[in-house]
Amino acid sequence: MPGVPTVTVRLFARLRTPVGSGVVSLQAGDIRTLVDALVKRYPALRSELVDESGELRGTIKVMVNGRNVEFLQGLSTPVGEEDAVAIFPLVAGG
Repeated sequence: MPGVPTVTVRLFARLRTPVGSGVVSLQAGDIRTLVDALVKRYPALRSELVDESGELRGTIKVMVNGRNVEFLQGLSTPVGEEDAVAIFPLVAGG
């Protein structure tokens, strides 16, 4: 897609398994488009990342340049080629 940046995404913990890697590059201009592209390319991630309404699950955290998108613009947070995007599931235990 011309004009849409290619974003490198780092995946952590169980999110790596369906992708077969901890790093993937996708074309996206914001987090919603990025998540949609991830789910389209790796359908097994759908149940891990989003709920029935297409919103991020509460157990998933998305960081852009070290900042949680919940405190930015949520799924509308813009991303570009220079941004560091990380997606990880919350981990509990003791």
